[in-house]
Amino acid sequence: MTLDTGRMDVALEAALTLAAQKPWNSISLAEIAREANKTLADFYGEIDKDGLVDELDQRLDKACCCEPVEADASLRERVFEVAMLRFEEMEKHRDAILSIRKSWMFDPLRRLKAAGRRLRTARWMLTCAEEDGPAIHANAVGLSAILFRAEEAWAKETSPDFTRTMAQLDRDLRSVEDFAEQFTSLGDKFRKADKKEAADHSAAF
Repeated sequence: MTLDTGRMDVALEAALTLAAQKPWNSISLAEIAREANKTLADFYGEIDKDGLVDELDQRLDKACCCEPVEADASLRERVFEVAMLRFEEMEKHRDAILSIRKSWMFDPLRRLKAAGRRLRTARWMLTCAEEDGPAIHANAVGLSAILFRAEEAWAKETSPDFTRTMAQLDRDLRSVEDFAEQFTSLGDKFRKADKKEAADHSAAF
């Protein structure tokens, strides 16, 4: 698909305007074109509804790197700050995003696509949090699940201070951090036991 950036900008703005007013599933591409003062022919081969959702998601992801992370902060703290930058950007389009989100909640195929987008988001968040290495994929899988739970909390927010979102995100990140620390500690114990056993075995000969 050849992408015309300017056309995508006006199409996405029109789509968000309409989605804030009514269910995403009830909005046709023709309506979006009219709202954008374009024709369907202008969108042909470049823009469709799935593409608009993907473009929105990528733009929300980019908000994760709009501020530098604290280099001396823990990974949990860095991921938390990066994630909250995305939620702050989401809040600017709350009604539209909730409308789009509802469109895939009970649609298995769209939910699968959403899971793929959220895995991409998780990988990017870890990159923005300056986390890299061979474990990044496994960490991204876990983080994508945490983000889904945080989004559910965000969807239920009733005040602008992100109380629910931050509480859910912090709680889940701490749980993962605690598990990682316990797993690392257990691994250290096994390695020490193996070394002791090897030493005892050598001393016996």
